Amino acid sequence: MSRRVLWITDRYPPAKGGMSVSCARQVRGLRRRGIAVDVIVFGSPQVFEAQIEARDGGVDILIPPETEPGMASNQAWVMAQTRHSRLAYDRVVGFGASAGGYHAVTFAAWLGAPSTVLVRGNDLDRDWFLPQRGGMVREAFTRATSIGAVTMEKVERISALYPEQCVVWTPNSVDAARWQLLPADRARREEIRGLLSASDGTRVIGLFGELKAKKRIPFWLEAVRDAGLLGRIRLLAVGTLDAPTAAILDDPAIAPRSLRIPFCPPDELAGLYAASDFVAIPSMFEGMPNVLLEAMACGAVPIVSDAGAMKEVVSDGVTGFLFASEDRNAAGAATARAVALTRDEWTSMSEAVRGHVTSAFSLDRELDTLCQLIDL
Repeated sequence: MSRRVLWITDRYPPAKGGMSVSCARQVRGLRRRGIAVDVIVFGSPQVFEAQIEARDGGVDILIPPETEPGMASNQAWVMAQTRHSRLAYDRVVGFGASAGGYHAVTFAAWLGAPSTVLVRGNDLDRDWFLPQRGGMVREAFTRATSIGAVTMEKVERISALYPEQCVVWTPNSVDAARWQLLPADRARREEIRGLLSASDGTRVIGLFGELKAKKRIPFWLEAVRDAGLLGRIRLLAVGTLDAPTAAILDDPAIAPRSLRIPFCPPDELAGLYAASDFVAIPSMFEGMPNVLLEAMACGAVPIVSDAGAMKEVVSDGVTGFLFASEDRNAAGAATARAVALTRDEWTSMSEAVRGHVTSAFSLDRELDTLCQLIDL
């Protein structure tokens, strides 16, 4: 008989952001492996009433945004209890340690099933310190049967707080086949580089995703300016910018020439990643960014801080350039080392980057680790 899993999250398509991408990838992967996964999705904006949609051997249970306190939680519980009474769940998984994790350990206790909480990034870096959400995270960590964390440093931090718990590294993955460049991607790459007037003497550095405060783009741009690199690089910014970042990019005195694309369908990302010689992620804190793995799979060489799992993915000088988080001099020096690569040196590193990320962070590895964790 197929294993049955109840998966609870507030991060699932059409929600935006890296967590949504990771959540969908894991659920679809488990379903392809024959595991029946029912997903409770809190805050689904496309529905006004809770509803169930059959999907790939499981169902998506869509819970609308809450109209009054407790409404969404109780709708989810009624649906979970009803489906469990027909055919029992073997495991309840919370994707994210706050809303997803809190509901997962609660429902698991009521259903008499074991629970797993999957820690991403903000749930420990941010939510832990917020009065309301912090209580949810602590309850999730206390009650979970097993805990998965997307970075080794989060495994260590959780284990220090809860030494009796089983905490396992559950890294993200990238599907190599998904990021093979097609003729349209190569054409898009050349178009973008032409728009940026990227010559042999300049390098294109990509900034991708939700470029909010924690990503520290203004901090990194100051480091680039201080290192005297403004004239040697072009910026490709794809995604949403916070106000300080947008203001800096609008000022040619303190920012290099840039091209901004506020929205990009997922199937067009490969060409934009490939247009970038480098991808910069200078975050103060992180999980394991999908953007990093995807860009590397397309050959972009990373320039990243050592926040979160990035130091676990990138080997300095071999598969990219690392610097200490919040160290402006180190950020400028790492970027200068990257820009100083000759074209042949860059090509060699780009090939190493692509080979490393697609082998060490394969989809099969992610799903193997996840299945082992769920079986604990």
